Amino acid sequence: TYSHIYTEVLAMLKMAKLGHSIPSLRGDAVPSSVVVLDAPEPGAFFQRHVLPNQPAVLRGVLDASSFPPLRDFPDSDFLRRRCSDRRVLVKSLAHRDQEGRPVFVSDPELKLPLGAFLDKLDAHEHSGSQQPFYLGKVPLRKELPELAEEIQRASTCPQRVYGACFGSLVPDGVFTYFGCGRNTTAVHFDAHENLLLCICGTKRLWLYPPSDARHLYPCNDFSRSAALPFARLEEYPPELRGKFAAVAGARPVEVCLRAGDILYLPSCWWHCVEGSDDRNMILNWWFALHADKKALAFAAEARRENLGAAAA
Repeated sequence: TYSHIYTEVLAMLKMAKLGHSIPSLRGDAVPSSVVVLDAPEPGAFFQRHVLPNQPAVLRGVLDASSFPPLRDFPDSDFLRRRCSDRRVLVKSLAHRDQEGRPVFVSDPELKLPLGAFLDKLDAHEHSGSQQPFYLGKVPLRKELPELAEEIQRASTCPQRVYGACFGSLVPDGVFTYFGCGRNTTAVHFDAHENLLLCICGTKRLWLYPPSDARHLYPCNDFSRSAALPFARLEEYPPELRGKFAAVAGARPVEVCLRAGDILYLPSCWWHCVEGSDDRNMILNWWFALHADKKALAFAAEARRENLGAAAA
């Protein structure tokens, strides 16, 4: 439909303004799977994955001795001692999908004490009761400064190992997402480069290349998708298959993260996320694009324009 084409074009324009090349937006080199790298050297990681905007899972980079939050942040008693009374932003607007997962559809819109959130999380793990909240997209420096201090005190972190591969860290610093009960986030993309560290539990993601905008029905600010998370077209309700027929052309790749894994999620890759039934936490370091990555995109566009002018 015309509206689908219109929103696809606006999503692509948004990505192009961020500094992504035409080949990336065309989908010229889309991987069939996400590679797993064993503690890659930063220079090689930059050349082979960051510059070409290709996702990767990094393993063996951190452990609990070098990064104690891997040991401490999953512990409710530790969190209560450090910051139980802090009021934190949580997501509460969710609907249950066909698989029974709570799909959270908005940014955080409610505040409650961290201790109250932990009570609900502990109750879910002990009795299976529903957890109505998802502590999602919480800036630690602002909301839970004690945890930001723990990260700062660690001898290393993803930023210190691989930060030179990117531009500056976003001003709000490190963010966390913390939930249980198969907490699920709908399909969207982020403008920034992302190093995502799984602290506990597991995280399952479907990643779609930027070029899949034509199949994902961008909506709202065109960085969100109306497509259902973790669903092929044949799994859609029959009454929706005609409306979302373009989903059949999408090319998601699945990634499953465990504690200690770091996912490099490139800027503008669409993704949906499902947490494990037990407690699951990630930390996010969001960065601007590296200057060399932006320069490559603009140089490629200039060459394309020059070739077009010469042909004319």
